[in-house]
Amino acid sequence: MKRMETTEKVIGENTFYIRPFAAFTAANISGEVIAVLSPVLGGLAPLFGNMEKGEAKKAAKGESAAAANLMDMDIEEALPSITDALGNISGDKVEHLMKRLLVDTGNISVEGPDTDGSVKVLDRDLADEVFCGEIQDMLILCFEVIKLNFKGFFKKLGARSGSLTERLQRTVAPTSASGESST
Repeated sequence: MKRMETTEKVIGENTFYIRPFAAFTAANISGEVIAVLSPVLGGLAPLFGNMEKGEAKKAAKGESAAAANLMDMDIEEALPSITDALGNISGDKVEHLMKRLLVDTGNISVEGPDTDGSVKVLDRDLADEVFCGEIQDMLILCFEVIKLNFKGFFKKLGARSGSLTERLQRTVAPTSASGESST
């Protein structure tokens, strides 16, 4: 059963075991994910351009090339852009989404120093302990949960609506007919 398949991710000193959301839970959370990710995607547009250039080089060499995709980016490279974009979003919205992604569904377990080496379901109190002083690790775990649950959604969305990079770059920096950026 897909719902019982566990993905293991090591982040910092902890190992997280992530199970996918139920279909209706993912559908329910998807609107919030999109609302919070929209500004983040705008900040990541330059990274998508670099990804697409790399894929084009692979195709020119005859190597297999997959479409550049939000879920294929290097989260470590993207973290500064993500945190900049999150700075423009209500803290209440970010906190609410993080709780929904990480603790409300009981789909994540953790093993590490704060669990004395045993595996425990991540709840709010445990998350507060695990991520105290390590907010970047919480962002990385959120990304991994989104990646696991919504990767197909973002791939299919990009395929239906054209180049995601071009759309994001037009949103972030509209250009005039001469190709110069407007101010």
